[in-house]
Amino acid sequence: MYINIRFLYVVIIICNVETMENNKNNNNKNNKNNNNNKNKYNLKAQPIKTKYITKNDDFVIETINSLKREIKNNNISLNNGDIIVLSEKFVSTSENNLVDEQNVNPSLLAYFCYYWSKYLWGYILGPLLKTRKNRIENLKKMPKLETVKHKQVIIDNVGLIYALKPASEGGVDLTNVPGSYASLLPKNPKKSAKKVYNAIKEEFGKETIVIIIDTDATYKFYKWYVTALPIAINGIMSKIGVIGYIIGRLGDVLGVGGLCGATPLAIVGNEKYLKNYSLEKLLYISELADKSQVPFVKSIHDIMKEHNTFELTEDILSKANHTPIVLIKEENKK
Repeated sequence: MYINIRFLYVVIIICNVETMENNKNNNNKNNKNNNNNKNKYNLKAQPIKTKYITKNDDFVIETINSLKREIKNNNISLNNGDIIVLSEKFVSTSENNLVDEQNVNPSLLAYFCYYWSKYLWGYILGPLLKTRKNRIENLKKMPKLETVKHKQVIIDNVGLIYALKPASEGGVDLTNVPGSYASLLPKNPKKSAKKVYNAIKEEFGKETIVIIIDTDATYKFYKWYVTALPIAINGIMSKIGVIGYIIGRLGDVLGVGGLCGATPLAIVGNEKYLKNYSLEKLLYISELADKSQVPFVKSIHDIMKEHNTFELTEDILSKANHTPIVLIKEENKK
């Protein structure tokens, strides 16, 4: 397993999470908009605690057990039309959709992507597209060995067009996974969401809506929605990699769009309830759920302070609080 230097790269990835893309002024603007949306949509989020899920665990069973526990202990109910939002990593880890970056042999293309991200994004594209200053500084400090291995994983599993993105490439995630592992997106998020939907219907007798989300962003550009991820729900342009990120940043720079928030990868539910949700509302729900989850890893210094090590292990992860499931309800419902 990697130690100190590998986790320096983790910190860079954390700093590059799409939901933190805007600068202070844009964040204030988005917060104001979110407050308006909250009044408009009248929704509330209830994070659901789970254990730390590993590749040996069933995310469907853990979802059902966690919902039962929360319903019993916290005096909440599950009703028809409620929305269950799942983190993609919760699903991917359970499905063993992980790659050990320690064993990766980087190619010339991976080195090209490293220099592309460090120099083209760090010195030219980043400033032009008004990327946050601390993000640009982090790009300039990217550690070569860890970065080229990570870029090779992106190339092999998602494609070159995603590896050209400066960070958070193709939904491949290094945070909250142990050692030198990286988490890929679920192979078939709609199928995974359907499993949870069916299990909830069978166990609780309720018709819910199940959404799987990724923290990586969706942007608006004029009237269109776009993401740099390889998959998203209908209405969001995907599969275009770094081009989606550039379009999203341009929307912000030109004042014709900008960051929307977390990306819904898949949605499953009874049409009776699905028809009540516009794309704009689904994006709001995805961001509300993402913001409501308890983030574990915030910085390398948090790990050292609490555990006296820079290495993120399964033991450390198992002792942390995790809320990869969020129950979304109308404000007037328990």
